[in-house]
Amino acid sequence: MVSTAILFALGALLLYGGWAVTGGVATRSLSPVNAVFLSYVASLVIVGGYVLSLRRPIAGTRVDIAFALVSGAFLAAASISFYAGLARGNMAIVSAIAALYFVIPAIVGVFYFDAQLSATNVAGLALAVVAVGLVAT
Repeated sequence: MVSTAILFALGALLLYGGWAVTGGVATRSLSPVNAVFLSYVASLVIVGGYVLSLRRPIAGTRVDIAFALVSGAFLAAASISFYAGLARGNMAIVSAIAALYFVIPAIVGVFYFDAQLSATNVAGLALAVVAVGLVAT
C-alpha cells in the first residue's frame, strides 16, 4: 500500500507542475513581480481559508515561527526569480533547473543536521543533476 506521505508528495508534484505551467503562461503579458503577487493573493485566499476552517490558533515557539516566516521570505524571493526565468526562457529548462532545489536541503541536512546519505542517495542526487543538465541542453 502507498503511504500517505507518498500520496501527498505526488499531489505536490502535480500541483507544482501546474504552478510552473500556469506561471509561465501568466508571464507572457504580466511582469514576473505582478504574476507572483497575483499568485500569492490566490494562495493567501486558499491557505487562509484552510487555516480558518481548522479553527485552531497558530501556536509554536518563537524560533519556529521565525523560521516559518523566513521560509516564506525564501519562497517569495524564489518565486519572483522563477517567474523572471519563465518570462525570459524556456519553461522546460527553467522548471527543470529550479526543480533541483531538493539538492540544497540534502546538502544542508548532511552538514548541519547530521543526516546520513548512502552511496545510493549520492548517486541519485548526481543522476538528478545530470538529468537536468541533459534537459537544459
